[in-house]
Amino acid sequence: MEMILEFLRDVLSQPALLIGIMSCVGLIALKRPFHKIMTGTLKPILGYLMLAAGAGVIVSNLDPLGKMIEHGFHITGVVPNNEAIVAVAQKVLGVETMSILVVGLLMNLLIARFTKFKYVFLTGHHSLFMACLMSAVLGTVGLSGIELILVGGFLMGAWSAISPAIGQSYTSKVTDGDEIALGHFGSLGYYLSAWVAKYVGKAEESTEDIEIPEKWGFLRDSTLSTALTMIVFYLIAAIAAGSEFVATLSDSMSPYLFAVMSAMNFSVGVAIVYSGV
Repeated sequence: MEMILEFLRDVLSQPALLIGIMSCVGLIALKRPFHKIMTGTLKPILGYLMLAAGAGVIVSNLDPLGKMIEHGFHITGVVPNNEAIVAVAQKVLGVETMSILVVGLLMNLLIARFTKFKYVFLTGHHSLFMACLMSAVLGTVGLSGIELILVGGFLMGAWSAISPAIGQSYTSKVTDGDEIALGHFGSLGYYLSAWVAKYVGKAEESTEDIEIPEKWGFLRDSTLSTALTMIVFYLIAAIAAGSEFVATLSDSMSPYLFAVMSAMNFSVGVAIVYSGV
């Protein structure tokens, strides 16, 4: 009996397995065939493991960038990227994040079932980001354990059901119907933009009609865009820090080549995280 309890404890302490169990239960409840249950359970688990793998690549290549920024500019640098930061945070808050994610989904379903807010938040990666944010913020204010999970799950589930309703009139106008809602935790900004657009924009003019020159089409590739952007940042940081300081980080590699390679490795890490998400 003790071995079984230890095994269950180990399973529940693995965030990847938690999200896989949640998917498995949902698929069984929907009476899906075995092959769909199997693939639908394994994919979230493998995706989360990819998230963790990408985090390792990102962290290892952020370390020299941080040191170059601190030495060259005497400031501490940050990376404002949801996927990258959440992936790194999972090394510390993995169990809390997945637990809040599960409780939040259940709360969202209950609210959609028993209140007038008939919205189920299906943008899974944003739910993951919000669950991670909740675990970090609530932990900072002193909550922990089951209290942290329940409070975080309630807040996330309630906002998941309420936020799409706030600007549904704008969403309906854009989609020419009322069959879909916007599931995004940045939706308040979009609704504000829609409200402003009523007074300064023209409904007959759409950004979808803008033609992008073919020579700039490569920027639509997020991996290439990330690599090019980070190369600029790494090189600026390397120049500011000086070749002598960068040489202490590059392990005999040319300092500026080291900066370029670190930037590209960072973009690879982000790409792995994107695939996991």
